[in-house]
Amino acid sequence: MNRLLLIAGLSEVIEDWNEKLNSFASEYMDNVWFGGAMVIILFVFGCWAISYLTKK
Repeated sequence: MNRLLLIAGLSEVIEDWNEKLNSFASEYMDNVWFGGAMVIILFVFGCWAISYLTKK
């Protein structure tokens, strides 16, 4: 039961971040260079997070 509450809370945080990123992206993604830089930054952050969280 505790894990279910944790997953539900995490889901809400992800939805909140998604809304913030969508509003930010819709405002600035019309510029090709800024959009490309943002995608690269998010990709690098994702790769770093995966490598950091999967260390033993």
